[in-house]
Amino acid sequence: MPSLYLRAIGYLFPEKKRVTVICGANVALAAVAVYEPVLLGHVFDAIAGNGVLVSELALWLAVGAFNIVAFILVALAGDRLANKNKMRVLLESYEHAMRLPLAFHQQSGGSRVLHTMLRGVDTLFGLWLDFMRVHLATVVALIFLVPTALAMDWRLSVVLFSLAAAYAATSRFVMGKTENGQRALEQSNHRVFGHVTDTVSHVGLLQSYNRIATETNTLRIFARRLLDEQYPVLNWWAIAATLNRLASTLSMAVVLLIGSMLVSRGELAIGEVVAFTGFAGLLISRLDQITGFLNQLHDSRARLQAFYQLEDQQGGELTGANQCAIEHVSGAVRFENVSFCYPSSSRGVTNIDFEVLPGQTVALVGPTGSGKSTIINLLQAVQSPSEGRITIDGTDISEVSQHSLRKNIATVFQDPSILNRTIEENIRVGREPASHDEIVRAAKAASADGFIECKDGGYNASAGDRGGCLSGGERQRIAIARAVLKNAPILVLDEATSALDVETESKVQMALDQLRQGRTTFVVAHRLSTIRDADLILVIEDGRIVEKGQYQQLAATGGRFADLLAAGGFQTEPVDPISIEQAGSNVQPFPRSRRSLLQYSSRLPMSRSKPRSTGR
Repeated sequence: MPSLYLRAIGYLFPEKKRVTVICGANVALAAVAVYEPVLLGHVFDAIAGNGVLVSELALWLAVGAFNIVAFILVALAGDRLANKNKMRVLLESYEHAMRLPLAFHQQSGGSRVLHTMLRGVDTLFGLWLDFMRVHLATVVALIFLVPTALAMDWRLSVVLFSLAAAYAATSRFVMGKTENGQRALEQSNHRVFGHVTDTVSHVGLLQSYNRIATETNTLRIFARRLLDEQYPVLNWWAIAATLNRLASTLSMAVVLLIGSMLVSRGELAIGEVVAFTGFAGLLISRLDQITGFLNQLHDSRARLQAFYQLEDQQGGELTGANQCAIEHVSGAVRFENVSFCYPSSSRGVTNIDFEVLPGQTVALVGPTGSGKSTIINLLQAVQSPSEGRITIDGTDISEVSQHSLRKNIATVFQDPSILNRTIEENIRVGREPASHDEIVRAAKAASADGFIECKDGGYNASAGDRGGCLSGGERQRIAIARAVLKNAPILVLDEATSALDVETESKVQMALDQLRQGRTTFVVAHRLSTIRDADLILVIEDGRIVEKGQYQQLAATGGRFADLLAAGGFQTEPVDPISIEQAGSNVQPFPRSRRSLLQYSSRLPMSRSKPRSTGR
């Protein structure tokens, strides 16, 4: 517990000078708070005829006024510093989370990462604020109170110390009883937040399938579980508050009783009894603050632990001595016996080995889950190979900074991922410094200028949340415009024309063909008609390359690729056996199986071409 708190306060170190001044002011305020009851005792002694009333009263009022004004100024300075650090830590945490590997986000879930980050920063903010307002002053006041009380009378001091012990024992007991409940409560908070985030971000789907009532009922169940876990925790702390209040009332009564006896014996002055009642009130208020602090820290424990785990998560880009920037990329890419397996899964890729020369196009073909996307992720360092290496222009990409690597790769994903910004801002993701004219030219190259200019606001029109104001084809063309604008030497097309109609697909395909000129291009394709002119086709099955070569060569060998063509209804011209023999030098045939053919054909889209007569 103390380590969690100390780490939280450690976030204030960048502002250590201002924090030091605020802490010094808190120490002074704590000393004044302890001195006030002593001055009040002097006032009562003066009333009893043992001093000058006017001077004692004036001093007490002056110290009280100073205490009020100083507290307001310290609280204001603390508020500003806490808010400033909240924004700083939020930005740093956001950047750190965004740099974490995609695999981490896929495993953790975006809503959970967001919830952990926001709740963690809010918790830190509350601790910082209370540290500069209350916590430090409370501890210092108690430290000053002990010797002051002992110096005045040890018997009444014992009563105060017994009260402090009762508070401490009660708080420790309740924290032990609520520890597991607090952890379960944090999990329930994550569950509620995750459900709300997930459903709101897919509201169109849920409305379409009339799922609103069902999802609301599910949230109601989650909320009920949260309350069921929260009520026992609240009950224990209510019991603690009751016991503490009882102890404080009894302590005050004992102080007055013993004090009156000592005054009647002449062993104490009335002013000293008044001072002790002030000490008792001060001690009770400070103990209440400490109890609240312990409750706050105990309540924050699960949130802080989750936030610290996120902060300590490794795997983001860490530029080390062995990492460099890759410049002037020509686009020569080589996979050298690369293998990778996803954690807790047998899926991945095995012994991937191929080479692509600058400006060539390589197509990845195979059923869903065969490993095509994994190969693309490995190329972009989203995943790291467990065996083998990947080089660009002869440089191992593990020795290259991710920023430098991704600067040289432009990707058009199957899911275009449109941000809730203007159309121009979405295209500008490709290259931030681009001018408006460059954005317009990129849109024209992607056949997107026509629909953009027809919208109200043109390039300043909003794309909507997740591109909700655009059709599927419009979103895809904006994604293609990004890649055009980025102008990277390596291009990745992950089913880039899958959401387009026939006429638009033809136009965009021409734009992509032009974009591919002079660039090393990786094409993930299910439509075999789009890869006829690929320099190299890799047929992937179960994470392995089962066949590679050019279109006509693969079609001629009668292997897996020929099975794909036949299952898709594509006709292949009869090939002379000599051509097959010549093709054999560039094609790697593999044993055929009926199971793999059925697996391929079940995942292939229907072709618009007339099926050939196979005679089977």
